[in-house]
Amino acid sequence: MGDSEDLPQEFTPFIIQEVKRLEDRLIIRYDGRTFGGVMISVLEEEIVSAIRLGTEVIVRYHTAETGHPGQVAHMLIRHPSGDGGWAEIYADWE
Repeated sequence: MGDSEDLPQEFTPFIIQEVKRLEDRLIIRYDGRTFGGVMISVLEEEIVSAIRLGTEVIVRYHTAETGHPGQVAHMLIRHPSGDGGWAEIYADWE
């Protein structure tokens, strides 16, 4: 995984254990958890291609102040361009 010093605040790193495509979304399994909210149609193809087994994913969970505690609020991967930035693959803005 990447250096923990460059992780955005409040995000936790994981390694993707499995990815399945189901119609217009990706189902990602990481750390024994399953998340099925990654919508393919809103992502660039290079981002979709980078979401695969072994990819580092970082996740921020809601707190009581931001929503339902423990629910995924944001999910990012390192941008496949290699520029050191992050690509957002899911965001719960509600």
